Parts: sequence; C-alpha cells; structure tokens
Amino acid sequence: MPTISGLLPFQRQILDGLMDEDALCIMARGLGLGRILAEMARICATPRALVFLVNATEQDETALQQQLMQLRSGEGRAEDDESARLQTVKNETNAAARAQLYRRGGLVSMTSRILIVDLLNSLVPAQLVTGVIVHNASRVSAESIEAFVLRVVRQQNPRVFVKALSDAPEAFTLGFAPVEKTLKVLGLRHVQLWPRFHVAVQRDLSATEVPVVELRQPQTRAMEELQQAVLDCLSAMISELSSATKLLDPDAINVESCLFRYFDAMVKRMLAPYWHRLSPRARGMAADLASLRKIAELVTAYDCVSLLKYLDTLLVANRPPAGFSSGGGGMAPGAGTAEWLASDSANILYSVARSRVFTANSGSGSGDGGRLRISDGCRSQLRSAGLPETIMPVLEVPPKLELLAGVLEEIGAANRAPTAQQGSLELSSRACGPVLIMAASAKECRMIKAYLSSAGAPPVCFAPDGAKRQRGSSNAEDRMGAKHPRMMVDLLRGFFKWKASMAGQRGASGGSAAAAAAAARPAQQQGAASSGGNGQLRRAPPAKRRRARGGSASAAVGGSGIIRAPADTLEQETSDIALTQTRAQLSEVGAGEDEESESAAGGGADNSDYDGDDGLLFETTFDEHFGILPSSDTVVVQSYSATASGGGSSWQASSILETLQPTHVVMYDPDPAFIRLVEVYQATVGAGRLKHVYFMVYDNSLEEQRYLSGIRRERESFEKLIREKATLVIPIDDTLGMSPANSMIMQAIAQRSNRNARALNTAADGPQIQQQPRKPSVIVDVREFRSPLPSLLHAAGYEVIPRTLDIGDYVLHDDLAIERKSLPDLIGSLRSGRLYNQAAAMIKHYRYAALLIEFEANTSFSLLAIGGIAQDVSIGAIHSQLAILALAFPQLRILWSSSPYETVNIFAELKRSAAEVDDREPDADRAVAMGQDDSTIDRESIYNSNPVALLQALPGVTVKNYQLLIHKYSSIREICAASRADLDSVLGEEAAAKLHGFIHKNTATKP
Repeated sequence: MPTISGLLPFQRQILDGLMDEDALCIMARGLGLGRILAEMARICATPRALVFLVNATEQDETALQQQLMQLRSGEGRAEDDESARLQTVKNETNAAARAQLYRRGGLVSMTSRILIVDLLNSLVPAQLVTGVIVHNASRVSAESIEAFVLRVVRQQNPRVFVKALSDAPEAFTLGFAPVEKTLKVLGLRHVQLWPRFHVAVQRDLSATEVPVVELRQPQTRAMEELQQAVLDCLSAMISELSSATKLLDPDAINVESCLFRYFDAMVKRMLAPYWHRLSPRARGMAADLASLRKIAELVTAYDCVSLLKYLDTLLVANRPPAGFSSGGGGMAPGAGTAEWLASDSANILYSVARSRVFTANSGSGSGDGGRLRISDGCRSQLRSAGLPETIMPVLEVPPKLELLAGVLEEIGAANRAPTAQQGSLELSSRACGPVLIMAASAKECRMIKAYLSSAGAPPVCFAPDGAKRQRGSSNAEDRMGAKHPRMMVDLLRGFFKWKASMAGQRGASGGSAAAAAAAARPAQQQGAASSGGNGQLRRAPPAKRRRARGGSASAAVGGSGIIRAPADTLEQETSDIALTQTRAQLSEVGAGEDEESESAAGGGADNSDYDGDDGLLFETTFDEHFGILPSSDTVVVQSYSATASGGGSSWQASSILETLQPTHVVMYDPDPAFIRLVEVYQATVGAGRLKHVYFMVYDNSLEEQRYLSGIRRERESFEKLIREKATLVIPIDDTLGMSPANSMIMQAIAQRSNRNARALNTAADGPQIQQQPRKPSVIVDVREFRSPLPSLLHAAGYEVIPRTLDIGDYVLHDDLAIERKSLPDLIGSLRSGRLYNQAAAMIKHYRYAALLIEFEANTSFSLLAIGGIAQDVSIGAIHSQLAILALAFPQLRILWSSSPYETVNIFAELKRSAAEVDDREPDADRAVAMGQDDSTIDRESIYNSNPVALLQALPGVTVKNYQLLIHKYSSIREICAASRADLDSVLGEEAAAKLHGFIHKNTATKP
C-alpha cells in the first residue's frame, strides 16, 4: 500500500480502519473527511482496480481532483495516465466511451442514475468491479438510487468492498433506528464513530493549541429589540400552529430548534401526512415559520439597509389584494397575507428596522416620533448625495464591522513592529503571512469587502438643525449628525431607487401609489393611535399574556422613543418618500439642470448590494496600487458556504488554509466546523505559524445561541449513536445484498410476486411439473430512474430493463403501457399540454394505456385539500383539466397510487391479469420502436393547450381528427362560425354532423 503522509495520527487510524473492513464512518465536521477520502482515492486510482465513487457533488469532484493531483505530484506518475486520477462521467459521455473507461479501470465518479442503467444493461463488467465508495452516506435511504446500485453490484459480484463516509451525525438520529436502516441499505455490519471528544482526536489536536482571541461584541439597542420581536413572533406562531394542528412534537419543535435550517424540513415532514386536512390558516403559519427563521438569521448577518429592504419585500409580497380594507390601520390576517404581520411584534420589527436606517420628516408624526428641523445646508447635502430631502439618515453600521476594522488595525500594527526593529520588509514578509477573514455567506463577504474598501474614502455627515428633538433621547438620535461610511450612503441611495421603482410598478398596476396613500392615510393614522400596542419588550411567551390592542397615542411609543406605527403605514410612507424624490429628480432633469451632482456623490454607481465598482467607492489612480503586495498586507475574505461542499464537508476551506498559510484568521461568524479545520491545520503545520485566531460573536444574541446549540446537538447525536452502536444487531442476510428487499413491506411484496409467478406456472404446466419460477420483467424509461419506483420493482423481484422510450414510462406487456406522473409533474404536464400528446400517443400504439398518478410516501393521499374545490370551477383547475383529459380520451385508464410501494402492488396485479391472457414478457425492441415513426414536431410549443383541450372535448372531435381542425381554423370562434359544408370537407359527414349539431343546438328547452 502506498505510504500515507501528511495525516495526523487519528486520521491515519481512521483510514486504516476503513481499509481493513467495510464500514460506515461517521465523523464530526471539520476533522478532515476530505483528506481521508483523498487518501482513499489515491489508493484506489490504479488500473488494477475499478472503484466507483457515488453520491458526490460537483464541488466534491473538483476538490477531490485537486487534492489527488497534489498527492500524485511527487510519485513520478505519467501525466497522461488517466487511471491515476479521478475520472468523472457526465451526461454527455456516450455509452462507448463509458464502456472503454470501465475496461481501463481506476477511480470513477459518476451519478448513480447513469451507473445503475449501465449495470442493468451489462455495460459494466461486474467481474472487474473492485468496490464502491459512498460519499455523503447520510443521504442514502432504502428508496435512493445508491441503494439500488449497491444491491445490483453485490448481486453481480459479491466480493466487492463498500466504504461509506459521512460528516453529518445529526442525520443518523432522526426517526426510528436510522443507523440500523442505513447499514442494511449499504449492506454493512460495522460503524465507526469519530466525534470531537474522541480520545485520539483530543490527544492530537491538544498537542498544539490554537491561540484564540474571543471577541464578544455587544449588540446595539435596536438589534436587541429586533431580536426580541422576532422571538415573540416565532413563539406565537409555534404556539398557534401547535394548538391548531395538534401534530407537532413539542420536544422537537420549539424556539431553539427554529434557529437551524433543518427546522423547515422537520415541520413539513410532521405535517405532510395530514396536509390535506389542514386549514389554509395552518398552511400559512407553516410557511410563515420559514420566513421568520430567515429574519432571525438576517438580524445579525445583514446591514441595516439590506434588512429593511428584505422586510419591505415581505410586506409588499403579503400586501392584501386591491379593494381589501383592514379597518384598523394594520395588516389583518387572511386575505392571502402572512398572519404574523398583523401582530404588534411585527410592527415593532419594522419600525425599529426603519429607525436604524433613517428618520422621516413626514409632518404627520406617525413615522419616528416627531419632526426634524432640517436646515437648508443639510438639504443641499442630501440632494447632492441623491437622497430625499425629507429624511435624516441614521445608517447604523453593524458593530462587527467596526470591530473588524479595529482588529485589522491591530494586526497591521503588529506586522509593522518587526519591520521597524529589523529594518527589512523581506524579513517581515517571511514572518507575517496574509490575513484570512471567514464569513457565513457570500453577501456578508461582499459587505466586508465594500466596508474595508471604502475605509479610505471621506465619510459623509448630514447634520440637522438642532442637536436634539423635543422628545426623549433615542438610539436613532445618537446616530444623527454622525459621520457615515460612504458604503452605507450608497446603500441608502440604492434602497430609495429600488423603492421608487417598486412603488412605480405598483402604481401602474393599481393606480397611483401616492394617491392611494393619501386617501388611506387618515384611516391609517387613526388605526395607528388605537392599535399600536404597549411598546414594551415582552419577555414572557406570547401564549401566556394578553395582547394589548388598545391605548392612546402615547402608549404606542416604545421605550426608545420610536412610535410603533403599523408596518404597512410605514412602508407606504417610505414608498411616498421614494416616489417624491424620483419625481423631483425628473423635474430637475426636465428643467435642464446639471446632472453632475448625483454622479459626484457616489460615482453614479448603484451599490445596493455591494456591487458598485467592486467595492472601490473612492477615486484613485491605478498606478499607485499596481504591483505585488507583500503577504503581510494581503487580506482574503471567504465564506463558509463557498468553501463548503453541498454535503457540508469543508473541502476548499482546508485547501485555502494550506495554500494561503495565514498567520491571522478572523472568524467574522462562528462556525464549529471551521474551528476544527483550524485545529487540524495547526496540528499539521506545527505551532508558531498561526499567531492568532480572532473569534467574533454578538454577545447574548441568536447567533451565539445557534452556535452553542449546534455544538450541543452534535455532541448529543454522537452520544446517542454510541449507545445505539452498543446494542446494534444486524442479520447476516441483510449484509450480503442478496435478499430481495430491505424492509418488511418489500419482503411481503416480493413474496407475493413470487407466489403469483408460481401459481401461473402451475396452472399452465400442470401440478406435476416443478420448475423455477420465471422472473417477471418491466421495461422502464431511463428518465424514470430519478424516482424510487425502479429500485422498488427490482427489490420486489422484477427484472428491470432500462430503455429510452418515446411512448410511456413503463411497459408491463406488449399491449400495456403506463405513463407515471408525480403530483408536480402532473400539474406541469396538464398546464403545458404535454400530457394530452402523451395520452394520444399511448392510445394510438397500445391496446391498453394508463395514467398513473403517484403520490410520495408519508404524504397526504389527496389531490385537493378538504374544501379545496371552489364554488366557481375554472377550466385551469387541476380537477377540471383531469376531467377534460378523461372526456377527451375515454380509453385512457387513470390509476391512483398513494406511494411507490403501493405502485409495486398495482404493477403486480396488472402483470398477473395480463399473464392470464398472454404470459409473454414485454419485448424491449418493440417498446423502443413504438412512436419512432411519428412526426417529431413539438406540438405543445405550437398550439395553446387550453383551446386544444376544449376542442378535443367537443362531440365529433377525436384524437386523430382534431389536428385537421387546427390546421384549417386558427381559433374556436372560426370553428363555431364554419358552415356544415366546410366541416364536412374537413371531418367527414358523420363527425361534422355531431360537431355542427352540438354547436348550433338551441339551449332553451321545448315548451
């Protein structure tokens, strides 16, 4: 075996354990799963073996290819030796090239769908297959294609090895016995657990401790109010949804769990089996939880302008329809709006979010607690900056950005200190490397880059006339008159441009926005005085207190001096301000005024998303900064989402550390996986290279709670896995891959299929003949291997024959074809008209044609919800389209299946019924040839589906003659106006008589 270098002792132990036995390896994130996989790939990438890598994303393949090339660089292998590197198979690779690649050997990464088709078509030489490496094993289930691949490979070659890896321990703790089910699907008997608290991991990583500087940044008062308002909304929505449905697990669905992204999928999974029974209000609350969870993340991740823009988008998207009146100034539940927007906490959320950006001099006093006295000089500054003259910018800078700037100044001073002592820049560059800044998302990276790039630009100051207003002090007033970074001013200018365009579009569709606002403002102001809420931070859960909806206008003022006006009132006021500013600018341009003021303010760049001039917001000459910067002056900003692959393993993050070799790392957002990557990097390169790691987190924030809860959840997951491993029992038959099924349901289906086959053979040949039951076969379209049904058919004992079919998805008999449609595919096919062409083709070429409507497992078996059929049934509704389809094609049979498991039973019954008449199996060549002689014109792209559907439903119009009418007439009106003689020439006398008589039949009954 090649020498293993560059691995820590615990990583070498993990690799040795995987190479010694077939096992499922579950590691904690950040412990180097990518490096272990790269070492396994280096061992398997040889022409003497054929190893498949399945379930790897494109990011995994790219990163693995790079690491494999680095590991191979010192071995002296020929560069043109393709078997020595990772070979990828895409959809563009033809069958001949794939067959040659299989015979060549090596490590091959490909999609499971292509691999299973080649295995069933015997394109893969099964005797040459050495093993299969399953990446991201947490995604493998009994219905997945990877389970299908492993079952077929083990049946064709029982000697292959299987290695499975995963760094998502939380996924193996959901449901009943998830580890045992995964091991059965993979055909493995051993599981290896490597948490962060493993003795070997603790010993290796604690040998060289990382110098961590923890920086706990306090939140501003406005951020604390935003956080509390979001928590109030989340707590209220969870309580309301739990009481309305009685289906949520209180131990799993709570405010703490809603901080993670898996929360949305968990709620949907619990409600999916009963979704058709839920009321529209309950469905809306389930969707609102996802929006509120997103807002909870953005409070600490976004700047104040971007957060306000996101909230504005939610308000506009959930605006009540035209003509709806809430009657109370705020948004009311129902009418298609989000219910949480009608709460007091939502008003607080929007009011505080806007107060961080600007204060309005509206004159009505409904915006921000009083009027501002703006001097002429300040108006001129606002005008030159391209901002409305009736606002005072507040522009609260994220505290972390200011802290980050201080940290970088400290690092720069520390790097310059050796230079002053040694007097040599070269010596300093060798001792000091670049600074690596890691953030949670790409948008935060753009924000950091824009802020750091604009640090050299002079700040902008807008000073109102008078230091204070007459009301009490507030956080907004503390920011008025302050110096604002140019980046924040550009963001505010871009926000008002976006707001003006949105308001203009809204006004064009539903009248003038300003006129509508003026008409609705008196009622809104009256509602603001009567429904604002008490304005205090509510610490108790919303379910345990009464909502105070009454009170005077003074009661609507919060503790920070901000009036808690309804959110839609403030949003409309912001739109009016933006529209007024846009009209003023247009009038100035029309009067021939100079337009250079706007370009002088910000270079004319709309930096609403940090995209203006790559963050360089100040004028400079290129020659002054041209050249190679020393490593000590280099700052690299990366995001965890960009460096992590789809499965959560940090491939490129480890590569960045090894390539850049930074001496300072700043974690702008906390991430447990990256912390462990830094620990592994420090233990690999040794102490002394990495000087400091700055860990930044908002104190007492949702960000900190999310970080701590994630660590605790991972630790509890490993503890549960350790206990389950101690009592794990797996039958030997389940690990050989020879059993027909991996569940009791599939075993029952397989036994039933075999019993039917034996009964048919006994009836045909007599009871005295004992012969092996014949394996039934099903011809499957290759595009159907994205669904779990082919895998379940194979597990039930059917011979699955993959072919490219033009007509139908499944051919059970030479006279029976079935078109399978999932619910989303059914809706799309009906709306596009593709299903009508498919049904017509099946009826034309097959004696028996069926449409199978298949629902997903563990979901509601209902096409519409209870009470979902409206009183006015439209032709575009799903049930109306199905009715038209049934009327147009009376020979088409419609089958309903609650899950793919039930579909296997339906196929078994259909095969048994067809075998009673003719026991021959379907001919694959005949099924492929069906429909190839038809015209290849894509009719659905030429004709409108709804008129064609209506035409096919008329008497006298059939599947074969409706195209004659389409070629002759361009609309339904022309067909109705056609004479009997014209219709006779097109359809014939009999069909024309039916159609003409139906069109011109008198609707009135005879007296």
